[in-house]
Amino acid sequence: MIRRLVRLFAPLCLSLLAGSALAASTGLFLWEAERGGQKVALLGSIHLGRAEFYPLPAPIEAAYRRAGTIAVEADIGDPAALVPLLPMLMLPAGETLETRLAAPQRRRLDAALARTGLAAPAALRMKPWFLAMTLSAMEMQKLGFDPQYGIDLHYLGRARKDGKQVVELESVRSQFELLDGLGAEEQLAFLDTTADSIANGQMRSELDAMVAAWQSGDAATLRRQVDDGLGDGPAMRRVAVALFDARNRAMAERIAALAGPVPPLVIVGAGHLAGPGSIVELLKSRGFRVTQKR
Repeated sequence: MIRRLVRLFAPLCLSLLAGSALAASTGLFLWEAERGGQKVALLGSIHLGRAEFYPLPAPIEAAYRRAGTIAVEADIGDPAALVPLLPMLMLPAGETLETRLAAPQRRRLDAALARTGLAAPAALRMKPWFLAMTLSAMEMQKLGFDPQYGIDLHYLGRARKDGKQVVELESVRSQFELLDGLGAEEQLAFLDTTADSIANGQMRSELDAMVAAWQSGDAATLRRQVDDGLGDGPAMRRVAVALFDARNRAMAERIAALAGPVPPLVIVGAGHLAGPGSIVELLKSRGFRVTQKR
């Protein structure tokens, strides 16, 4: 079961984006960045999707066809590569979350476990960050979303079939190491925030609001929805810094180096392209002219 769950949420979906099928919109979560004749296309991804997402809008398809290189956060095309990472996901032998959770946290977790159907004995052996990600992925599947219809996996499969080069901006290992490196307080806050959202049924409305912003190309609203979903406690603010700020800076550096006369297509979670400190803003600060597609 653990191997299946790893595949569900790799790369780092964080439950930030999923929702209803694509609708008519005034804009797309697709940008072109250009500096001195060197270009790159930036596509905001939904990591878990639905069959009715396809075919994607014509400008997105055109960006894919034009690209010789596809860049993703992490290449999830080979699930066997994840097997060596499995020990990172579980608590040390003999330890469980039983002694780490306060009574209110345990009640919220139990409610989330009941809703998703994840058995408590297995859940309590997981590290808090991994359990948070697992619960998110399972709840999204209950809401009708599947990783096989995620934008990343869709284009990874096509890129291999079409002979396009695939480049990783990060890796699954680095993403897991980042989460595993969060402090105990941050991991438990991440788990509690996730469990509460699932237990009270709020995740559906949160995701619907995010996708409405994604469909209309409204990056500012999507960023506000992401920030609201992460909460405003100090521990969760530190989680947000780890998950977005540092990663955005590192990915922006790699993306800038990928730019060329034929623009590669860069596919990252849409939250990385929205708001202050986003990859879009970081590329602008490096002299790129960035234009949103419609």
